[in-house]
Amino acid sequence: MLKDKCICLICQLTISTTKKGNLERHFRTTHSKFDIDFPPKTEVRKKQLEKLKLEIDKQQLTFTKPVLKSKAATIASFRISHVLAKNKKSFQTGEIVKQAFLEGADALFENFKNKSEILSAINDLQLSRKTVTRRVESIGQNLVEILKQDIKECVYFSLQFDESTDITDTAQLCIFIRLVFSNFNSKEELLTIIPMKSTTRGVDIYQAFINFVNKSNLPLYKLVCITTDGAPAMIAFSHMKMIKTEFRSTLSDDHLEQCLRLAVNNYSLDYDKLVNDMQCHTSTMARSTK
Repeated sequence: MLKDKCICLICQLTISTTKKGNLERHFRTTHSKFDIDFPPKTEVRKKQLEKLKLEIDKQQLTFTKPVLKSKAATIASFRISHVLAKNKKSFQTGEIVKQAFLEGADALFENFKNKSEILSAINDLQLSRKTVTRRVESIGQNLVEILKQDIKECVYFSLQFDESTDITDTAQLCIFIRLVFSNFNSKEELLTIIPMKSTTRGVDIYQAFINFVNKSNLPLYKLVCITTDGAPAMIAFSHMKMIKTEFRSTLSDDHLEQCLRLAVNNYSLDYDKLVNDMQCHTSTMARSTK
């Protein structure tokens, strides 16, 4: 069986209807001599069937191997992009990492028999500036979805507010959330960072927070307290100032939040799910454009 279709091991034809009668008819009319050459319930027949199955598996591997190789390259791209974002590096650094990877591998695997295959796999890595940007966006969105699920499952949460200015003199309101669950476990994560484009009076901060609550459907009935000027926020601002340096002053607010989220989050990522979600989105987009 291959994708709900029957394939004849002998002639490798696909049987249209998977009914016992159809299969027996095909065998009797097309391969009538098979029972003579390989009598039923004999060792010779068993070995021949194993050989035929192996040939089918090899053919399928010819098609699936490139797909698996492509998926591995995409997962590696996600992992490297994640490391770059956590260490507050420019998105363009991915191209330098790939070049360094190739140079190091050329010497490191000098005496390996599969050196060319290793270098080919590294060459398949997608680490251009635009690709790293998309990877960071996908990871950031994935972390937001995980946080939303945690907020939904928690019993209570508290918030921590603080405000500071970045290198472009834009005020940024940083909000951390501490979640408490029914088993008394707790988590502390970055909830959001909101750019304050005008003034930073108390009423402005309140309005920015209320707008975020309405947009994200934050369940305020679980909120037990709000604090300000805490240590996690100070750590976040330290990361923010390193991310948004004078060389990256044009970094958008959305990308700043995603980079900051990756730098301070404690979640474990499922890279396989990220790649599968990306492939589903790509195939959906391709069908919609036809």
